[in-house]
Amino acid sequence: MKKWILFAAVLCLVAVIAACGSNKGNSEPTTSGVSEPNTAAPEVVIKAKSWEFDKAEYKIKAGEPVNLTLESNGGVHGIDISKTDIKIANKKTKAVTLEAGVYDIVCNVPCGNGHAKMTAKLVVE
Repeated sequence: MKKWILFAAVLCLVAVIAACGSNKGNSEPTTSGVSEPNTAAPEVVIKAKSWEFDKAEYKIKAGEPVNLTLESNGGVHGIDISKTDIKIANKKTKAVTLEAGVYDIVCNVPCGNGHAKMTAKLVVE
């Protein structure tokens, strides 16, 4: 009996992880400049807590490098930025240069009941 419960729990975990990793049929990632933090670039800090980001929208300039930093409080979070290959782990910084557009920021770490609603926008002008 315990083996069946363990098997069902593992199967559910695999299904949750697979569902969270979907790109929802989006087109190929936009090429973007991603590198180690740049001391000369401005910094944008994205703060994650529980099941939300501190802002609904973050703005940066198109074609200019910016350091994106993720600070996670009240749980462990990570982010993916849509239409790019950018992934930032908790307490990490990446220098990015993006083309103009609106990008979705989503939590990429299953963090509980509110995980699916944990989104924000990155507006690049």
